[in-house]
Amino acid sequence: MNMYLLSLLVHITGLTMMAGLVLAGFLANRRFWQVYQQDRMKAAAIIDLTSRFPMMMGIGFLLLLLSGTSLMAMVHGTYGEQLWFRVKMLLVLLLVLNGFNGRRLGMKMKPHLLASASGQEIHTDLAPMKGKVTLFYVVQLLLLLSVFICGVFKFS
Repeated sequence: MNMYLLSLLVHITGLTMMAGLVLAGFLANRRFWQVYQQDRMKAAAIIDLTSRFPMMMGIGFLLLLLSGTSLMAMVHGTYGEQLWFRVKMLLVLLLVLNGFNGRRLGMKMKPHLLASASGQEIHTDLAPMKGKVTLFYVVQLLLLLSVFICGVFKFS
């Protein structure tokens, strides 16, 4: 198999892994908030189910980074001079920065959710957190869609 095509396949696989996990996280987040008020143990199970998503997203990002570097080496940096690629790199940077924001939100929510699941009374209103987490997922999905669009249409 052609090394360029193999790198391209790995690149698309990494991006698809990331996008799929963000979409799954978004759907799990919506389900979590639907279940949270009625059954906090069930809600905690949803959080537990999604706890490995960040690690898997990291693997997808690593595949993306390694294969992207390989592709750039094979085309001798030609893509780096094109507008679509520069926009794509800006979007990827925004994805990473927003990812740090999502991690911060998750770390802030986790103690409250664990306490709530164990039956302890919590005195923190999680409603503002719900909006922030939902916004995080929507922004991630829009950024990933934009990265796909840049890679497919390669505008100049």
